[in-house]
Amino acid sequence: MSRGLLHLRVSSRDQDPKLQERECLEFMDARGVECVKVFVEKCSAWKDESKREVFHEMLEYAKSHNIDFIVVWNMDRFSRQPEERVLEQVKKLSLLHNIQVVAVHGDAWSELVESVGKFKEMGFVGQALSDFLETIIRGYEFRRAHRESEVKSERVKLAVKVKDGVTVSRKGKKWGRRSLPKRVRDEVLRKRREGMTIREIASSTMYYDKHRNEKKVSVGKVQQIINDDKECSKKVSLKTGVN
Repeated sequence: MSRGLLHLRVSSRDQDPKLQERECLEFMDARGVECVKVFVEKCSAWKDESKREVFHEMLEYAKSHNIDFIVVWNMDRFSRQPEERVLEQVKKLSLLHNIQVVAVHGDAWSELVESVGKFKEMGFVGQALSDFLETIIRGYEFRRAHRESEVKSERVKLAVKVKDGVTVSRKGKKWGRRSLPKRVRDEVLRKRREGMTIREIASSTMYYDKHRNEKKVSVGKVQQIINDDKECSKKVSLKTGVN
């Protein structure tokens, strides 16, 4: 049985990477790939990849543990760096370590790569033909993922506008994630006035999301609530200093 790693990535700490997991595991099971380990990453893939600690840990693990496949939900989950750079990285994994990066939602491309791999059974010529076709197919796959991401971004820009400093839809409805309940905001401000640090507030304040799952308020959200309440921010800064 082939050995594979599952790489789940979301770009925001508020998102749940587990939503990708079920489809990825079903994909691996259907192809006879054993899931050796799951790596979960909460990081934007647009930024400097040197800061993606989980991503690099996953790559090193794959190289040192005889891994055959790295499975991702979509190719843009693996990376959103320029296409040429990503393709070079994937090609090196394939040629130097015999590790294939495969996407569950790679449309027909991943299935084509799997079929093309059978050419390797034809000897040296088959190996060369397989490598050549895989490079072309994966190039199309990454370009599709990047174009899809860009199109989504453009659609969002066309669907919303900023009015009086607030992002709203073209019909005037407020856009974005739901704001926290007033009870939670009041609790955050009360704890801040009592002198608690931002991290202490975040770790001790809970709320329920739209699915009725209990979650902690993020550090960023606590900071935003405090910044929006200028009176609270001013009083605490004078009394205890900024934490």
